[in-house]
Amino acid sequence: MSTIDVLILIPLIPLGPVLITWWLPWERWLFEEVPEKILGLYLLYAAFAAWHFKWASWIVFLIGAFGVGCCVAALVKKYAN
Repeated sequence: MSTIDVLILIPLIPLGPVLITWWLPWERWLFEEVPEKILGLYLLYAAFAAWHFKWASWIVFLIGAFGVGCCVAALVKKYAN
């Protein structure tokens, strides 16, 4: 693994516990407290990392689509008033 690979993986470390514990009933606060704009950008970065590590294209597209959806939801929430 090269230095660039490590630098790409470091920001994704917090994603590990979230993916492991998302189904637990006491972890519902994660999706309520994290703003959509941060979650959307984080998912777009995760899609980039998945693309960089040559994951299946449908997984990259799925992660990117959720990221774009969160970004659009944040924009709608901000400017819908």
